[in-house]
Amino acid sequence: MANKRLFQTLAVAAAIAPMALFNTPAAAADDVAKIGVFVPLTGENAENGQQIRKAVELYVDQYNKQDHRHKIELVVRDDRGEPKTATNIAREFAQDKDMIAAVGSFTSTAAMAAAPILDKAGIPQISPTSSHPDFTGLAKYAFRGTPTQAIEADRIADYVADVLGAKTAAIVYRQDDWGNSAANVFKKSFEAKGGTIVASEAVAPDTRDLRTLVTVLKEKNPDAIYVAVHYASGAVLAQRLKAAGWDPDVITSTALYTHQLIDLAGGEAVEGWYVPAFFFAESTEPVVQNFVTAYKKAYDQTPNAFGAVGYDSIAMIGTALDDIGPMGAEGRKALGDKLFDVQVRGTTGAMKFDQKGDVDKTITWLKIEDGEFEPAN
Repeated sequence: MANKRLFQTLAVAAAIAPMALFNTPAAAADDVAKIGVFVPLTGENAENGQQIRKAVELYVDQYNKQDHRHKIELVVRDDRGEPKTATNIAREFAQDKDMIAAVGSFTSTAAMAAAPILDKAGIPQISPTSSHPDFTGLAKYAFRGTPTQAIEADRIADYVADVLGAKTAAIVYRQDDWGNSAANVFKKSFEAKGGTIVASEAVAPDTRDLRTLVTVLKEKNPDAIYVAVHYASGAVLAQRLKAAGWDPDVITSTALYTHQLIDLAGGEAVEGWYVPAFFFAESTEPVVQNFVTAYKKAYDQTPNAFGAVGYDSIAMIGTALDDIGPMGAEGRKALGDKLFDVQVRGTTGAMKFDQKGDVDKTITWLKIEDGEFEPAN
């Protein structure tokens, strides 16, 4: 029966209508699972946060049309990816006795800021995209939908050294918890394979002029550049590299598997960039194509990896809810405990939390060719 519920949960309805608000439960209060969602809906990461929001709402629409023990009600908040705002939202959720779980945030910094507050209230938290290794250690019921940078950046270093054959590399990273973690792991792993890091340059989140940085990198002339930033900074970097007439191998973090990078930079500027991903929208896997078809029908847009992992993260909660009785504050511990047991065959691969709340997934290597993400040879 558990497997039957699992595949019912992931089945995609033939007709999907987007739902923007979930403030009116379709069942009695005791039967409603109230879940808070906090992601950046405005600001520099708005596109990624909107992808997560849409995917979560799509899942809830499907879930509430099926035969489940509870209905799900969402409370969506915009944290702009900022830790201070995320902290305030976490306090709001913690004070709501009907709130049973939280999904968020997009950035590691915001997710980590909210974690201790949600933990004190006993609210299980799933961050779809927080990859800082320390996140899940901040709370008893803190979970993540993506592998840590200890896994991701290590495998990227392997690819740069073993597949691309780079002997020297430079690092360009976002100056925050996530970026620092990615840069440190990549450096350690690449050097362990005999490679040399010739430069490591931090980029402040609001930096838009990278000409000096590109000049410094070009003088060092590395075989490859590892880029761990978000799409706005990635697009500026691509344009500056093109303007400098320099075309090194560029390898990104999974954060840059988004068409926003190509749209903002222009396809020619990012041509040939290598991009790892835990989700590929053109995959022929039925679970992926069902999700992509439903998402496109609902929003007239192709989902990116953040939408996909948002969908899988809320699916973990939805699957666990079928075995939970009381909702609200009374059900938080039971839900948190259950999340360690459930497994979902998701759009980003198998979702199963380990004893720390972490997951592991397989990287698909993509390359930008003619303005599109294609499987890398």
